Amino acid sequence: MKIGRRNFIGTTGMAFSAIAVKADEKITDGGLAAVSLPGKPKRKRKIVPPGSKSHANLEMKCVGCQLCVQACPSHVLRAGKNLQVEMGFEHGYCRIECTRCSEVCPTGAIVKITAEQKKNIHLGHAVWKSDLCLASKEGVSCTVCERHCPVDAIKLLAKDEKSTVKIPKLDKQKCIGCGACENLCPARPMPAIFVSGYIKHREVVKQSASVAIEEAESLIDSGKAAAVLVKDDMIVASENGRGVAPLLRLYDTKPEHFMGSTLVDKVIGRAAASIAVAGGAKCVYASVMSEGAEKFLLSHGVKAVAKVMTAEIENRTKTGICPFENAVKDIDDVDAMLSAIRDLSAKLNSNAPKSK
Repeated sequence: MKIGRRNFIGTTGMAFSAIAVKADEKITDGGLAAVSLPGKPKRKRKIVPPGSKSHANLEMKCVGCQLCVQACPSHVLRAGKNLQVEMGFEHGYCRIECTRCSEVCPTGAIVKITAEQKKNIHLGHAVWKSDLCLASKEGVSCTVCERHCPVDAIKLLAKDEKSTVKIPKLDKQKCIGCGACENLCPARPMPAIFVSGYIKHREVVKQSASVAIEEAESLIDSGKAAAVLVKDDMIVASENGRGVAPLLRLYDTKPEHFMGSTLVDKVIGRAAASIAVAGGAKCVYASVMSEGAEKFLLSHGVKAVAKVMTAEIENRTKTGICPFENAVKDIDDVDAMLSAIRDLSAKLNSNAPKSK
């Protein structure tokens, strides 16, 4: 079916523009109760519907027919530049089970997708503004964004060690850009969370855990990574380097990915095992694992799997025990082991020759 864009826009533009204005002026909920709609965030990039694939695809194929706008039950679609569709979350959010817009588009600007496919399409990611958040700014206990996120991409964590106030921690890898957090955020006049759109949609298809672990092992075998975290059946973080340094960086910089993950590493001794336990890993896969590390992991309820078991982890010159293993050999407390690892790491770094 071919629709002439110029002719269509010429005959329907003003009508649909008037409808859009009326929708934006709505300040009552069904005419019964006054509501305060969230303001419109200034986005660097617009958001386009799931199934549209990218800004370029939509701009090339959308004729501004507004069929998707009319079909959207959540009122998140609207006419943008040249009447081409874009998304906004002042009146609702994109329900994860809804595919209505993809079912009515006649031009391929929005291709037909299933509800299952939609779960894996990432339109953008949420951005949090601490200066607007009621919890951060006023100390209010607010759980709206965490409770309503359909993909568990928002966790409320203590502001700091002394604070009882919890603020949102966003996981961009999980966020699909549905706008639930933005639409339901009670902060006014602007929501404290808003969605920043992707120019090209990301489609993240989850694999089985075994496939993701095999991919992680391949990264390690090829030298592209030294430590990899697998979570929710996909690789979520990795680091390269030597010794326990990559694992320690993951622990320090990716705590949200570490917790509940499967750690895939090349060599796991008791030192590395203590970092895995401290980070909250639920399982550890290793090419080589010491017997002491296996015992330590199992004693802390962490599953341990290794291709090769060894009595101890040797140093790089194969002349004795690894210095990090030696540093923790008489320690069983996880915090004390971490402290010993950090002390030795700092000492070795200070003694390393300076590059000119």
